[in-house]
Amino acid sequence: MSIVQRPALRLIKNDEYEPASQIGRTIQQTWAEKRNYLSNSALDWAPTVSAALRTIQNECQNLNWDAEGATPVVDTTMVLTKMVVEVLFRLLPKGTPSPDLIPESDGEICISWSVDSNHIFSLSIGNTGKINFAGQFGNKGSVHAWQPIYTENLSAIEASLADVVRYISRLYETSPVRSAA
Repeated sequence: MSIVQRPALRLIKNDEYEPASQIGRTIQQTWAEKRNYLSNSALDWAPTVSAALRTIQNECQNLNWDAEGATPVVDTTMVLTKMVVEVLFRLLPKGTPSPDLIPESDGEICISWSVDSNHIFSLSIGNTGKINFAGQFGNKGSVHAWQPIYTENLSAIEASLADVVRYISRLYETSPVRSAA
C-alpha cells in the first residue's frame, strides 16, 4: 500500500500588485505580517502531524511497503521524528505552517515545508543519529548539509535543531512592502 500525498492548500500572493492608496498599503502590510498566522499553522500542528505519523507507522513498517523495494520505517525513526516535530513546534515562530511528513524508500521520514518552487526546506530523519537537510530560499541562497542529532535531553535536541529552525524561519520571513513613488 502506498501513501498518496495530497497537495496542501496555499494562498497565492501576487507580487506585482501595488495598492493605489495608503489604506491599501496598510492592508497589504498587515497581510504581509499576518499571512502565516492562518489555519494549518504551528498553532494546530498536533492533529495533522499525529495523523501523518500514524499513517506512516501503519503503512510503512514492512519491507517493500511501496511495492518497489522500500526499507521499512522502524520504530526508532518514528520516535525520533515525533521528538523532532515536537521540538520544532515549540521553537518555530507561531504561525509557521505545519510540515508535510513523507516516508522515504530508504526507511527515513522527510519533514518538508514548501512556500513555492523556489522556497523549500526539507529534513530527513532516520535511525542513524543524524539529520540530513536541504533548502532553497529564492534569491537568498540555498543549503544542503547534515548534522548529528543529540537526544540525551530536551536541551540537546533543541541545540541540534537550532540551525534547522533558522532555515525554516527564513522561508516565512515577510517581505518589505513596496511603496508608491
